[in-house]
Amino acid sequence: MRNIVLIGIMGCGKTTIAALLAKKLKRPVIDIDEYIVEKHQQTIPEMFKIGETYFRENETDGCKDMAKLEGHIISTGGGVVLNPLNIQYLKENGVIVYIDRSIDDICKDVETSTRPLLKDGPQKLYDLNKQRYQLYLDACDIHFINDDTLENVTNNLIEILKNYI
Repeated sequence: MRNIVLIGIMGCGKTTIAALLAKKLKRPVIDIDEYIVEKHQQTIPEMFKIGETYFRENETDGCKDMAKLEGHIISTGGGVVLNPLNIQYLKENGVIVYIDRSIDDICKDVETSTRPLLKDGPQKLYDLNKQRYQLYLDACDIHFINDDTLENVTNNLIEILKNYI
């Protein structure tokens, strides 16, 4: 059974939608960021303090581990698309869904001070989206717009996923 892998900019709804999909589809859910925190016994801010390169290496290691799973819902970090090897690993046994949400909506909901890459304010989110948007499109099997209630978004995504899983 293929994994369902959610990608997208931070705050787009990956973690929340992953939990709802897991409940409705009766599948286990795993968040790559939580996985690497547990595996390396360091918080993400601690990893970033060592360096973003260090964090990204741990992230790629986590993606490699995810490729061995079957039937999971996998929520990724926003920068997972920066390394093509991550996408290669995730596609080995997964369908990749790009959760696309407007930056304006994200800025209304996300507390940027708790996100390492956003410590300088929400403009960074606009910059990150501009940098990564095409990478998300290139990586995904399904481009899904998150612009409705969570219930409707989840149900609509399940309908689309039926053709892939």
